[in-house]
Amino acid sequence: MYLFILSGPKEGYRFTITPGILVVGRSSEADISLPNDRYVSGTHAELHMDESGKLTLLDRGSRNGTFLAGEIIHEAREVKPGDIIQIGRTFFKYSRRAAERYFIQEPVMESNPEAILVIDMVGSSRIAQAMGDRVASKVKNILLEKLNDNLKKYPAEFLKNTGDGFMIILGSAKNAIKLATDFLADLRADESNRGIHVRMGIHYGETSILPDGDRRGLAVDMAFRVESVKVDDMHQTVVGIKKDMLPRIDRIFITEVVHHMIASDSMIKTRCIGFFDLKGFTGRHKIFEIFT
Repeated sequence: MYLFILSGPKEGYRFTITPGILVVGRSSEADISLPNDRYVSGTHAELHMDESGKLTLLDRGSRNGTFLAGEIIHEAREVKPGDIIQIGRTFFKYSRRAAERYFIQEPVMESNPEAILVIDMVGSSRIAQAMGDRVASKVKNILLEKLNDNLKKYPAEFLKNTGDGFMIILGSAKNAIKLATDFLADLRADESNRGIHVRMGIHYGETSILPDGDRRGLAVDMAFRVESVKVDDMHQTVVGIKKDMLPRIDRIFITEVVHHMIASDSMIKTRCIGFFDLKGFTGRHKIFEIFT
């Protein structure tokens, strides 16, 4: 069995996996050393293969977390052939083959781990039906004007009009949160905009970059799902809030991945909303809210 580095400073390296423990980290003493990836901790994670060939992945209390198939792990998880592992900014693929062959049917797309912020204007269809497309377009322009004001402070890698809102790509999760909170504060502060409401969702993950700069991939889909969660998607548990307390407007929701990345920043206040089913994604997903 083999572990291939798909991206990062050591792209193209291959490691043979045999029964035993392999430590991954920035330390020179790690079995798989990633000294040039500054997002990797000294001893970041470990891989353990037992005699039957079962491989498990465990985070060792790293600063930025360990991800399997795009989800942060909190306990030992089994890794299966074809799975993608993210440690820092380095992506690995676990494979049975000694050489990986890729059949490209489309132009090769650059990929990067990025923060995805999705902004949706609440009730845009009702505004258009009640007052006409012209008024709805005017409201959208107000949002864009305020967004552009804040983008001067937190420059985006890419901005896309999604019809009822915007998708913004930024280099860091913290900047995505700061942009979202400042944008919402400006919207609330303007008395003339009292009837305009938004929902926002933030995720961080690997995106595929198209030639025109647009983004694709599961990380993008996740950001849109988080922005649009509703009561019917929510599981009532002892973790989180009650269903009837779920904010419906003027909210900023983030994934557990983003929450883990900003957990050490005492200036960013969050609360756990609860667990949700997200269309197109397996399992239940923990979502947090940014306090503004």
